[in-house]
Amino acid sequence: MTSTNDTKFRNLEDFAGISSDWFWETDSEHRFTYFSSVLKDIAKIDPSKVLGTRRDDVGEMCANDPNWQAHLADLRARRPFRNFEYKINRPNNSGYLWVRVAGQPLFDDAGAFIGYRGTGHDITQEKESIQRLMETNAALAERNSELNVMRRALERSANEDSLTGLLNRRAFERDLSEVLGVVGNDVILIHIDLDRFKWVNDTLGHPAGDSVLVAAAERMRQRASGIGPVYRLGGDEFLIVLADNADRDQARWIADDLVEAMEQPILVDRQEISIGASIGIAYGAGGDVTPRQLVAKVDIALYEAKRAGRGCVRELMPSMLSAIAARRQLASEIPGAIENGEFIPFYQPQIHAGTGAVVGAEALARWQHPEHGLLAPAAFLDVASELGLVAAIDRSMMHQALQFADGAAKQGLLPAISVNLSAGRLIDPKLVDDVDACWTNRQCKLSIELLETISFDELQHEPMVNDNLARLRALGVQIETDDFGSGRASITGLLMVRPDRLKIDRHLVQAATNDPTKRKVVSAILDMTRALGIEVLAEGVETPADIAVIRKLGCHLFQGYAYARPLSEADFLEYLHQMQPTNQMKTASTATRAAHAVKID
Repeated sequence: MTSTNDTKFRNLEDFAGISSDWFWETDSEHRFTYFSSVLKDIAKIDPSKVLGTRRDDVGEMCANDPNWQAHLADLRARRPFRNFEYKINRPNNSGYLWVRVAGQPLFDDAGAFIGYRGTGHDITQEKESIQRLMETNAALAERNSELNVMRRALERSANEDSLTGLLNRRAFERDLSEVLGVVGNDVILIHIDLDRFKWVNDTLGHPAGDSVLVAAAERMRQRASGIGPVYRLGGDEFLIVLADNADRDQARWIADDLVEAMEQPILVDRQEISIGASIGIAYGAGGDVTPRQLVAKVDIALYEAKRAGRGCVRELMPSMLSAIAARRQLASEIPGAIENGEFIPFYQPQIHAGTGAVVGAEALARWQHPEHGLLAPAAFLDVASELGLVAAIDRSMMHQALQFADGAAKQGLLPAISVNLSAGRLIDPKLVDDVDACWTNRQCKLSIELLETISFDELQHEPMVNDNLARLRALGVQIETDDFGSGRASITGLLMVRPDRLKIDRHLVQAATNDPTKRKVVSAILDMTRALGIEVLAEGVETPADIAVIRKLGCHLFQGYAYARPLSEADFLEYLHQMQPTNQMKTASTATRAAHAVKID
């Protein structure tokens, strides 16, 4: 017999017809005993197909699902439940349905459990929307991950050197600003510049140069590991930043270790390449120095290391700053000094030791500075080179020297004059025409001295150099090589240039007086030049002993303080008059006394 509550429940059919929910009942065994007719309209399921089944008979549920276990616990305890969701496969393979159900346990008048009664709601569209949203979110997450990877790659490319993998200039500027932004933070910069790297690129090619850079960068990375980051600024320049109250002794140790590491050969295509490194160190503290100022300081230290020679470490000292200030002042004055004719030639005689005769003279540049007096090349040549003005000074020296030589030659006083030529002039297409125009009186022979620092081995890569040398020879100009034996010229380079005269470096000449090994080197040079038909002059002789030793080896032409210091034009003219042909047979010692009898600047 149907109870009053059952009647009320069943009377809800009319309401269910306009609702999106349906009603259901189960017995004490949880078998469905009733569904409202709306189930067929909304869920497209015939109630007769599922009456007598249990929820777990029609639903896709995993026995280990925590939600299903919790639902079973509610049923066993005969507790009410709400919002239990599960998936139903529609009969006849017509798809699936997601439902959300709520239920209330039923008891008879005696209190015995007789089943459940509740509602169901179709949430298929909601679940599908959530699924689509999850898939979209997953796709977005994957895309986000890809974008993060791309972002990290872009960050690496923006802050990492593509060749060596070290941090780049951008990262250096960022990091240096950061560490110097902490007031009182001690910061040390170590600036490394590879020696002989240009030679590697020029002679072995850029691929070999890249291999050298990669190997050098790895050595730096290993030795600075755990101490400070290494940056490649570009080319063969590297920087290490030590911060957080960095230790100066540690910086010096790292620099010395890097110099030693860079001296070890690098193997490229089964060929060992030796480079080396010059290193500058500078110190600063946050709040006391800006990044630009600290970089300028370490550049000064590196410059001094390179000036001192290869494989050197130099720390910034106050004296360096004052020297740089003086150099900058000179740099500002050199262009005007050239225009005002302040650069003048001084002349150093060249003597035949056997006859005592003046066989020529070398014109040497001096700067008659209005405040500092007479300056030797060591005081201004490097600065002029940095300004690209050495060629202009060379040109002025040549014009003045040839003008003087013309006058001296007409008096029979000077048979030959030699002038120095820089690399900049050697590649000047106007060089030969300039020489032709100012060398008017060919009575005085003209020689052009190529400094060994030009590097004979590199000349062969400059077609303009070879062309200029050939055209100069066609004019009757002789070619000399200066400072031979200082370590830069190879026999191959010498054979390529084939100079008319070779000048043995003064350091080698002076050392030969007391060093048997150096005497053997000089003797070998003389044997080689005789075989090649090249005249030889020993420069830098300071004592009669120097002359005697080198003469005994077979050299007869000399230049140096033993005969005369470089002389002004007036003093040199006086010297030449004293060395007239009637006196040319005087001994070397007599010539020396005559040289010191005149005023020497």
